[in-house]
Amino acid sequence: MKVLLVTEYFTPKMFGGGQISAHQLAKTLVKKGLTVFVLTAHFSGLKRVEEMDGFTVVRTLKTGENPNAFKDNLRRLFWFQKSIKKELPLLDKKENFDIIHFLNTTAIPNFKINKKTFATINGYTNFCPKRNLFYKEKKACEECNPGKFVKCIVNSKFLGKYKMPWYVKYNPIIWMSVYSNHKKNNRNLDNVQNYFAISGFTEKMLIKNGVKKKNIFRVPNIIDIKDSDKIFHLKDKGVKIVFIGVLEKIKGTELVIRAFNKVNGDAKLLIFGDGSERKKLEKIAGPNVRFYGDVRYEFIPSIYKQSDAIVQSSLWPEPFSRIMLEATYFGKPIIATDNGGNSEGVIVGQNGFLVRNEEELVEKLNILINNENIRKDLGIKSRKIFEERFEKEMVTKKILNAYKKT
Repeated sequence: MKVLLVTEYFTPKMFGGGQISAHQLAKTLVKKGLTVFVLTAHFSGLKRVEEMDGFTVVRTLKTGENPNAFKDNLRRLFWFQKSIKKELPLLDKKENFDIIHFLNTTAIPNFKINKKTFATINGYTNFCPKRNLFYKEKKACEECNPGKFVKCIVNSKFLGKYKMPWYVKYNPIIWMSVYSNHKKNNRNLDNVQNYFAISGFTEKMLIKNGVKKKNIFRVPNIIDIKDSDKIFHLKDKGVKIVFIGVLEKIKGTELVIRAFNKVNGDAKLLIFGDGSERKKLEKIAGPNVRFYGDVRYEFIPSIYKQSDAIVQSSLWPEPFSRIMLEATYFGKPIIATDNGGNSEGVIVGQNGFLVRNEEELVEKLNILINNENIRKDLGIKSRKIFEERFEKEMVTKKILNAYKKT
């Protein structure tokens, strides 16, 4: 079976968990005997075509250099889909793929393909003009219309995960463009036959937007963490509560810090990541909060192993955070906000807690900090949940079965 994976960004051009998941999927499919190609965007200094880990990477698509920059997002808007429409048929004519699998919602095409097609839904590009389903940055939103969108955008600070420039927030012409592009992205759902939903929440959104349940396969991202000899030495004493993520308001880091400042017991909050909120967060952080900045992914296993609990505090309804998968893999108790796909990784009473506000977060942090036996018990169950739901071979089997069934 010959499979083409289509993704906007791919290693070494990394911006988050989406690129990690794409690379791991490609490697896994190769190990199962499939012939795999990856079609992705080209950037200066990278080869147009190269062999990597047993698969072929073809870099002929065009997009913006940095998805976090507004000007580059405009380039993405004008270039990316046009380049897919041009380059994908050319590559398919040459290689004759059996499966075309679009990774990341931005890659879902604006044209139909006479092939067996799949798309992995790990974001909200096709469901929300702001791409985060976060209405006025107060609650999850499941549907939109022009009036509601205007009220939302003027009462929001973020597009997706990142801060909205003032010239977007207060510019009706750009509003119209953003909303029009959203409607196009929503219609693109009709151009793919089958979908992988990484959580029950994303499955619900697909159904709400007209995709038939029989065409949806609920499958989390593949996680394949190999032990690294890279050690990140944590010298902090006491119980180590770890937060990993970008330091932006939407990730809820401020919520964690304010709650942690109120806990009792010998503990440290260790924050790994960087972002525009860092200086503000450092000002409100108590004496037991540590900021480590960005850390290379090869050090992440070492950090997890030394942690006592993981906190996932996103305010927006994340589809299903990779942090949750990694925390269960390393057998760690988890405290997460009760929204989006977080309930996929936390089963209340088994491997952690879901919280709705700062008061509940303080309460659950105190429980974990002051009860070693509870931490150990939740950690054991967390690893068991990984083995039962997210183990690599199990997830791979579901993907291959979906490829064969349709």
